[in-house]
Amino acid sequence: MSSKFEITMVHILRLPLIAMCMAVCVGVVGTVTAQTMPFDLQATHITYDASSSRVVATGKVGSPVVVSGSQGVVQAGKVSYAIEADRVIAEDNVIFTDTNKTELHLQRLELTGDLRAGVLEKMSMVVPGLGNIASATTGSISGSTITLRNVAYSPCKSCSSGRKAWELFADEASYNQESGQMTYRGAQMDVYGVPVMYLPWFRHPLGTKEAKSGMLPPNFGRSTTLGDQITLAGYVWNPAENADYTIRTRLMSQRGAQLMAERRQQTLNTETEVKASFLNDIGYTQAEGRLRNHLEAKGEYSFTPTRRVGANINTASDDTYLNQYFNRNDPYLASTLYAEEGGPQSYVGANITRFYDLNTTRDPARTAQVLPHIQLERWWALSHGAQVELTGDVLGLKRSLGTDTRRMITSAAYTLPTVLADGSKLTLGATGRVDVYNISGRGKNGAVGRVLPETTVAWEKPYLSPGGTHTIAPQVMVAVSPRGGNLNNRVPNEDSVAYELDVSNLFEPSRFAGYDRIETGPRLVYGLDNRWGSADRTDYRVFFGQSLRRFDDNSLPESGGAGTNVSDWVGTLEAGPVDWLQASSRFRLDNATFVARRVDAGVRVGRTDATNLSLTYSFLDNTTEDATTNLELPFATDWSFHARTQHNLAESRLLQGEAGLTWTRDCYAIEVVARRKGFRNASVEPGTDYLVNLQLLTLGRE
Repeated sequence: MSSKFEITMVHILRLPLIAMCMAVCVGVVGTVTAQTMPFDLQATHITYDASSSRVVATGKVGSPVVVSGSQGVVQAGKVSYAIEADRVIAEDNVIFTDTNKTELHLQRLELTGDLRAGVLEKMSMVVPGLGNIASATTGSISGSTITLRNVAYSPCKSCSSGRKAWELFADEASYNQESGQMTYRGAQMDVYGVPVMYLPWFRHPLGTKEAKSGMLPPNFGRSTTLGDQITLAGYVWNPAENADYTIRTRLMSQRGAQLMAERRQQTLNTETEVKASFLNDIGYTQAEGRLRNHLEAKGEYSFTPTRRVGANINTASDDTYLNQYFNRNDPYLASTLYAEEGGPQSYVGANITRFYDLNTTRDPARTAQVLPHIQLERWWALSHGAQVELTGDVLGLKRSLGTDTRRMITSAAYTLPTVLADGSKLTLGATGRVDVYNISGRGKNGAVGRVLPETTVAWEKPYLSPGGTHTIAPQVMVAVSPRGGNLNNRVPNEDSVAYELDVSNLFEPSRFAGYDRIETGPRLVYGLDNRWGSADRTDYRVFFGQSLRRFDDNSLPESGGAGTNVSDWVGTLEAGPVDWLQASSRFRLDNATFVARRVDAGVRVGRTDATNLSLTYSFLDNTTEDATTNLELPFATDWSFHARTQHNLAESRLLQGEAGLTWTRDCYAIEVVARRKGFRNASVEPGTDYLVNLQLLTLGRE
């Protein structure tokens, strides 16, 4: 009786081979033990030798042998499996694909049956999206780690001379399949065949894995105010998936060395982030001294999805540091300690805030500090469709120099929306407020109180064209409240300084932001909204509206659009007939002459993920007129250009401008950027910066 038999078939998928052999050859080979293979096998032809306990599988052109296990898939022209030794030997055009779809092309591969350990010979590595990037003479596999020896790594294509833009050579490198990281020991970097750097230890990600611990590429530049500069010694340390640390050093010929550090971490309940910088500014001669720095820190702890506490810290050594070194234009910095809890029908929040004013022309002693601010809200939905809302607001403001204010506001609101038989919507509202103020400082001492009742009636009805493409919706609101609610300005104005009538607040009973100022007396508001398009898309929109009031109200500023009893006209125009064209404009026109008093307009041509140009324009009562442009222009295959500008049209002056050109090859990218700041900010003069950024692709980036 022969101890060898052969099976010819097209595919055997996920079938225990020895058990299959017993079923086919029962009575022929009686000594075979029932045993399952540790992997799945596909083959054209299989030979089993019972005396040596060896299975040999072969394929044919276009149909290789396929061995599938939990660690990956092996394809080869021939695969042998020694059952007793539990060894798989693959030969002839061997390809091993791991769970990340990274491929190893080998001359010969020897593995354990679970595909978790083995040796490699003459291999090359192919990574999705990068192609053939590494080669080695020998190597080994142990679990999820592939160790390579005599390694050459580069995602660059060879030029005509056969050299590559950059290439890494190492005595040994290891690739971790789980983390996607390649780690080198004793590595050397060549640029077009010339050795430029020795790296005793180096790591970078492969494929689509996110960058983890490793060096950051240097940045080079020149500035008319900072001098020659280079940012180097950048390093990211990522001890876990939810945390990372970053450190950089920026050297400037006219300013000295600046140290920058960042930390970020997030857990199921906490989120923290810290950014800090320090500079001994050798070119800074202001009274504050040469030591300049900033700190941003925030942390939050969530007890539940709706209950949290947290803190934000923002500080800088002087008013111009952030603008000069980080191109930031913050009007102030705020540090806050807060706690809040929300629910389906309630909200409670409390915070204390310290403001640091960055305006160099204002006295910081007059900046109000919030100590504290407490907000309470509770609302109920009644059975007949109405809603009742109770609100409480407690605020304390403290100044080193000036007036201190303590304020408590309570209000109750009732709202009843009703849809009438003709399809129109009628909304009735009634509110009552009680405010108490306590004022001290600069000759203003004592308490002030007021009671503010108000009723509103709002109506709107949409009219739809027969084709369903045009909708006309008139809207009307009447608001009535007693006159004199601002007590001849005896109530201090802390949070209602800004007033602007526009489309977003036209149908609000009071257009003031905040509580300290209100609109009083009888008022009438009306508007007409026109829309063209489909049910899920608005192609065009035109809205006009205006408000009227019966009596004068000296609390309303002349510049806000409602300084007269007949307000300015406000409106909006929108157009988006196609995906690559979007335009909109919000405007305010003089009530008598229809001359523009405020315009905020914008247009975008192109798609956001391709070539696009956007323009914005702002105009306010002949006081300010600004225009901003933004261009993103990818062209050819390797080149892209971007440009951004901000102009003060009233003074014909460039405020800020930037232009950058990026050249991207298969394995590196070079970006050249020029930035111009055209305005003076205290000690910071207008200046121009030139920056050069180099990124070696596949070695990680920020």
